[in-house]
Amino acid sequence: MSINLLFLDYETGGLNGRLENGQLGMNYYPIFEVALIVTDSQLNVVGEPLRLVIHQDDEMISRTSEWALNTHTKSGLLDEVRASSLTLQDAEKTVIAHLKTLGIEKYDRKAKTGAILAGSSVTFDRTYMMCQMPELTEYLHYRQLDVSALNLAVRMFKPEVESFVSKQYLHKALDDIQETIDELKVYKEHLFK
Repeated sequence: MSINLLFLDYETGGLNGRLENGQLGMNYYPIFEVALIVTDSQLNVVGEPLRLVIHQDDEMISRTSEWALNTHTKSGLLDEVRASSLTLQDAEKTVIAHLKTLGIEKYDRKAKTGAILAGSSVTFDRTYMMCQMPELTEYLHYRQLDVSALNLAVRMFKPEVESFVSKQYLHKALDDIQETIDELKVYKEHLFK
């Protein structure tokens, strides 16, 4: 069995719920950035991290929620989005090609090989992936490892462990992913010795 964890984070134009216009956010809002770090099952990093900024035109950027517009303007991400020439489809193909260069093929249920999506509140990222990067969705295991769910369990059942976790919530994809991996390492050390 060779399982890898694909820690992935999207920065997007808004949340994934139902909007006032009746649409779902994960269909309506653009993806601005995708970043990932792959680890083995012991949380050792495999290969190099990958960060991709996806071009969106002004019409797509105008769909962005006020919070996301302010956050991604302050961080400089929207300037990078406007300057990028990478399409959403090319980004999806680049992520899959990156996984293949690391020796990670499409998830095989019988052999239990491939990658499982991991992250913090990763259901959010999964919904965007399902709607806007369906080929990547099919490449991964249908299950996922949500570190924020472990965080909730720690708060309820082992609150003393939470003090070992340090997060800044920068909303920069690679930084957020590294914080999530570091958080999971704390839980591995204190809960799963």
